[in-house]
Amino acid sequence: MFETVVFEVAGRPLPHESCSLRADAEEAVRGATFEIAHTGAGLPCEPDDEARVTVSGELWGTGYVRDIYPDHDAERRAYTVTFVSRTCDATECSIVHPTGLARDVDITGIAKEFDTLGIGVESDVETEKKPRHKIAPGETLFETLETEARARGVLIHDTPRGRLKLATRPEGRHVGALRRGVNIERASGALSGATRYSKVKVRGQAAEGTDGTVLRPEGEVVLGGKRERPLIVVHEGEITSERAKKRAAWEAQRGVGNGISCEITATGWRDEGGRLFTRNWLISVEDDWLGIEQDMVIAAVTLSQSGEPEGTVAVLSLKDPRALGGENPRGTSGASWAAPTATSPAYRVEE
Repeated sequence: MFETVVFEVAGRPLPHESCSLRADAEEAVRGATFEIAHTGAGLPCEPDDEARVTVSGELWGTGYVRDIYPDHDAERRAYTVTFVSRTCDATECSIVHPTGLARDVDITGIAKEFDTLGIGVESDVETEKKPRHKIAPGETLFETLETEARARGVLIHDTPRGRLKLATRPEGRHVGALRRGVNIERASGALSGATRYSKVKVRGQAAEGTDGTVLRPEGEVVLGGKRERPLIVVHEGEITSERAKKRAAWEAQRGVGNGISCEITATGWRDEGGRLFTRNWLISVEDDWLGIEQDMVIAAVTLSQSGEPEGTVAVLSLKDPRALGGENPRGTSGASWAAPTATSPAYRVEE
């Protein structure tokens, strides 16, 4: 299906010959590239012009022109223009705050307090509150959130409106499936034991007190496996029993999930229900040549179109749902795609 992609810059559409749109569940900024069909004098636009991208009438991205690459010879000319989400300022610009301090806040409160550029924050996350959170001089909004996000098992990405989004799990499920011989043009897989551990321990310290629960607390998740492979993680900031257990479960889950991935090139940009393929959404995959029959989560999606209907394809980077905070897919995939089940996180005092 041919999609009508409109790249609107400073209130006017820029005609283009081809485009590529990319969004990633593990990145705070989405981006796009357009080959602009420009015949007038000078450049078609300027860096930092306000821009937005729609796909067949649906808002896909809100942000700015980032780069312009003009090129020509004696007979032809070309203009490549890139787009970046409004959230780029959250990753590149320093926070300017009257005190640099927020009190009694969770990660959502931190994001909103230090969003001094008015980027906007959407969140379905509730985490344990911190008594105080102080930014480092020159720190960006993303930098001050990223440490908290790792400690709390939170993903940071953006929305079509150019706002930051905080999430802890896949946000939805696509209708239908990706099936070999139906809508899969090409597929490849990657299975690795590099991020699988037999047990994950999280250690840290609290600021007040002198007993073992303050100086030697430890959260642990046991996964088992073919051999002993322990991982010890030092917790960022203040540690509590809940934080230790949460971080241990997140690290174990992410490790298992990141070791099971595949990349699928699908015909068209939409699922069987007509929704654009979306990062951090689940989709069923049925590919007997890869040995997959289970849910996967879309970690990243690249939508490209070259001007012809057959040139409209989606490249989906898929992972085990646990890599992004989801549940064990429990499908009927081959044994290589299976992973050990983690025990419930435990808390103890390190001896």
